[in-house]
Amino acid sequence: MSEPVLFDLDSACLRGNPLGDPHRRRVEVHLPPGYDGVRRYPVVYWLPGFGARPSLTHRPLAFGGSVADRLGRAMAEGRVPPALLVVPDCTTAYGGSQYIDSAACGRYAGHLAEVVAEVDRRFASLPGPAGRAVAGKSSGGYGALVAGMTTGLFSAVLAFSPDAGFEHCYLPLLPAALDTVRAAGGVEALLDRRDTGPHDVPFMVAMSIVATGMCYADAPATAPADALPCDPVTGLFRDEVWQRWLRHDPVRMLPAHAHRLAGLGLLHLSVGERDDYGMHWGVRALHAALDAHGVTHAYREHEGGHHGIEYVFAEAMAQLWRVWGKTEAGACAA
Repeated sequence: MSEPVLFDLDSACLRGNPLGDPHRRRVEVHLPPGYDGVRRYPVVYWLPGFGARPSLTHRPLAFGGSVADRLGRAMAEGRVPPALLVVPDCTTAYGGSQYIDSAACGRYAGHLAEVVAEVDRRFASLPGPAGRAVAGKSSGGYGALVAGMTTGLFSAVLAFSPDAGFEHCYLPLLPAALDTVRAAGGVEALLDRRDTGPHDVPFMVAMSIVATGMCYADAPATAPADALPCDPVTGLFRDEVWQRWLRHDPVRMLPAHAHRLAGLGLLHLSVGERDDYGMHWGVRALHAALDAHGVTHAYREHEGGHHGIEYVFAEAMAQLWRVWGKTEAGACAA
């Protein structure tokens, strides 16, 4: 793909957020091959995972191209429908927002809706939910699922290795995260390492647990240590905090929102069969729950873990042809 179009959005939803994070956010837009500003194209909103740059232009590994290049090539070859790729910036002082409206972090679901409205205003996009998909990996996949469950903005959801089945994807990480917190000298000392590092895997995992707790907290003044499901000093479990986390689990959210997911043109779940963080068991649980509720969806377990799985994105997004149709995608007059 060519260089992305960048614009800044002054977010009413993020103004005055509890963490004091910037309310002016950069939005990255990748234009499809042949985009001329006249023909209207569908839009894929891509939600990056925890700690990732809000961009598709960087190569995640030394091998292969960027996600934008991979998907642009797939569009040019006709394997994926031509569409705008939009990346919002929903990062927080703790590294991630889970793309939800949080009392302790800010209104990031609201901000995503603002981005959708602004893209429709600035670009030749197909208006309405029928021309929109939301996709993401890890916590971005979680955000895509929750957006599909709780809003009417999108007709397709593609969730890669999403946070789900919280007993599987969060609890097994907790002891090692607590070890990292203790070694750092406590939660506040861990937070002080955000600028100085080292930003190794144990640090990132511990920060993801802290960030997740803050996203799921229900009070603006919640201290990060109090947002954890157990006391970080004694290890004593806090059932009331854990129950608050579970209210945000897609598996437990499903009964109340199955009707909306059932109305999607495409719901795709994908996960590596040996995910580094145990995501495969949570996604398997979500797959089973969707079947139990009669929600049609595509499900794939691929050979891989949590990282280096960019090759599955284009394969999954090829299914968008069924949603948008070869005669419609990128062929509607303005």
